[in-house]
Amino acid sequence: MENINRETWLNLMIDKAVPLFDNAGFKISDIRSKLKVSCSFIQGSRGNKLKDAIGVHYNPTISAEGFHEMMIQPILSDSVQVVGVLIHEMVHAIQTHLYHNEKGFLSVKPHGKEFRKMAIAVGLTGKMTATTESPELKIQIEKWVAEIGKYPHAKMTLNDSRTKQTTRMLKLECKHCGFIARSSSGAINKFGLPEHCFAEMFTPFD
Repeated sequence: MENINRETWLNLMIDKAVPLFDNAGFKISDIRSKLKVSCSFIQGSRGNKLKDAIGVHYNPTISAEGFHEMMIQPILSDSVQVVGVLIHEMVHAIQTHLYHNEKGFLSVKPHGKEFRKMAIAVGLTGKMTATTESPELKIQIEKWVAEIGKYPHAKMTLNDSRTKQTTRMLKLECKHCGFIARSSSGAINKFGLPEHCFAEMFTPFD
């Protein structure tokens, strides 16, 4: 397929994955119309808890129309991995649908035995908090990618690697004797300018 955007691609992959769940006995097709997915940065959504998350599923109780909102981090661009993460979040969606209390919140552990049973059934493996695709699932996803095309997205990264700036120093010069010194604005605010010295503050330097 040509000229499809990321959300269209992700939704097509949801449709491809639905039979995996249904055939395993977890009727995610019952809530297909309530599944929404997008490519979006999610860091900071719940404080530091999601700082390393590459995907997230939000409980439908926070959606005005009861949608299962799923987000895929734009740091991902590998098609197979993206679908693997999407399927992981779909497991959270069906788990929430099947195991919720009277208020709609999940009534079992997020990555507990219920999650594990469903995740393994649809081809996920490894640590349940950070699943990967089983060899069989990889082959299946690669077939879907061959039909639909590669994930139409280029990896994005936030510029978190910038060196943190050290304290900015201000240049102080006495109009009378020409003496030059450096000081932080914090020190100047706390102690004031040198006594008996009429100083000027110039452009901060690095």
